[in-house]
Amino acid sequence: MSDRRIIRLKESTPNLDGMRERPNGYLEATDGTIGEGPWRVRTDEHGFIMTGNEVPTEAPPMVFLGDSFVEATFTPEDVRFVSQVERHLLSDGLGFRCLNGGYSGATTLQLFNVFLNKVVPLVGRGGRVVFFLPQSDLPIYFRPHSYWYPTDRYAPLLPPVEPTAKDLPKGSSALTAILGLAVWAAQEFEIDLILVTSPHRHATRQNDPYLEKRISQDQHDSLVQRREDIRSAVRQFVANSGVKFIDADTEFLDKPWTFYDELHLNDEGHDIFAAWFADQLRLLIDK
Repeated sequence: MSDRRIIRLKESTPNLDGMRERPNGYLEATDGTIGEGPWRVRTDEHGFIMTGNEVPTEAPPMVFLGDSFVEATFTPEDVRFVSQVERHLLSDGLGFRCLNGGYSGATTLQLFNVFLNKVVPLVGRGGRVVFFLPQSDLPIYFRPHSYWYPTDRYAPLLPPVEPTAKDLPKGSSALTAILGLAVWAAQEFEIDLILVTSPHRHATRQNDPYLEKRISQDQHDSLVQRREDIRSAVRQFVANSGVKFIDADTEFLDKPWTFYDELHLNDEGHDIFAAWFADQLRLLIDK
């Protein structure tokens, strides 16, 4: 029915087992360090991307939410950092089933919807959720309707609806309001929530041939400004809320070579990120 409206749950198709190819023209949009593919993508009955590791079914779940940085489907199954983190933790006697809930294009608002309506009833009290702030927020961060931007990709409702409210928050005020809801919900349901900033390729445009080729100086300056605004807002939010926090974005500002484009890790980048991130998780798991 064309007049039926729905809230879109951004998740991969459940019970999937297939091979993913690079779309036409995708290689040209990278710096050439992406793998050849195709890449196997499998999902469980709840639409979480499988890690390929053998983990006891009774092991407690640790859900990773984020956008395509977490999804990482243009990477071999066992190389994706979620898969590697699972193995790192297992080797230390920390047996978790790491559930990859990354989804390309997901915003903070859409991830909160997944957290509240899908993850909470799956993990229950005592569950663990690693919430990666998505880079997908950037295109709508300062727009008038922000997280309620009326397009198929960003709108929380489908078909998209043009908001009529004149005072919707945008930028950092919208971001921290949604994060506040996520922290509140985690506390109410006694879920261990860890907030993480998603890293990106960072360099001066003149010193990075990839960035120089792909974006103009004005575009680069705008992205830098939005990302700095997000970093500042998140740091202040963490200081005020006391939520567990891993600042992966800051940690990887000096590692542009670990990305095959602006937002996605190459295979070597996954190795480096997984080892570092597992160390950060170990420090927080028992706090």
